[in-house]
Amino acid sequence: MKESLHNRTEPAPAKPRRVINDIEAVRAMAHPHRVAILCYLLSGTDRTATECAAEVGGTASACSYHLRELERFGLVERAEQMDDGRARPWRATAVGFSIRSGPLEDSPAGKAADLALSRAALIDNQRLIKRFFDRSDTIDQAWRAASTFDTFELLATPVELNVLTERIADLLRPYRAPIRSHAPKDADAVRVIYQAFPRLSAQ
Repeated sequence: MKESLHNRTEPAPAKPRRVINDIEAVRAMAHPHRVAILCYLLSGTDRTATECAAEVGGTASACSYHLRELERFGLVERAEQMDDGRARPWRATAVGFSIRSGPLEDSPAGKAADLALSRAALIDNQRLIKRFFDRSDTIDQAWRAASTFDTFELLATPVELNVLTERIADLLRPYRAPIRSHAPKDADAVRVIYQAFPRLSAQ
């Protein structure tokens, strides 16, 4: 989750990424629909509450509420009014967000908020993976061939894993949707999920 909302720019965008270490802001994000909405806004153009509802499987009124809660913590904002007079869309206030776990680890409430956010992100990832497989027969062959769900079993130290994670993030960041201004015409939104954790024993 933390890297999925994380972005470093090349070149620098008008809005920098935002590092979040406030417990209340993390709590506000820790809802599957809010995580989904925020990632949706980061994946493409500005969106209305109705468009967000269609994406996450909620109602427009519920998404309006979630958007206002995200707005309360400065995570989203209203975009410009559409020319045709339709409802004003929303946009993310930064090109990406990352969670600074250090301060959150200092209190039980912070740990609980961080865990809740990670679980909400996991639910959203599972939602999009299920959508992919449910519609796999309708997906273009080139995209099916390019999609991957690989699993690697590693032996590594915490320091090595941190280094590996940052190297992978460095490869991905230039492709982030909010900052890639000269993407090929056939480029489309792609969800990349990177998860690395110690394999715990069954007991």
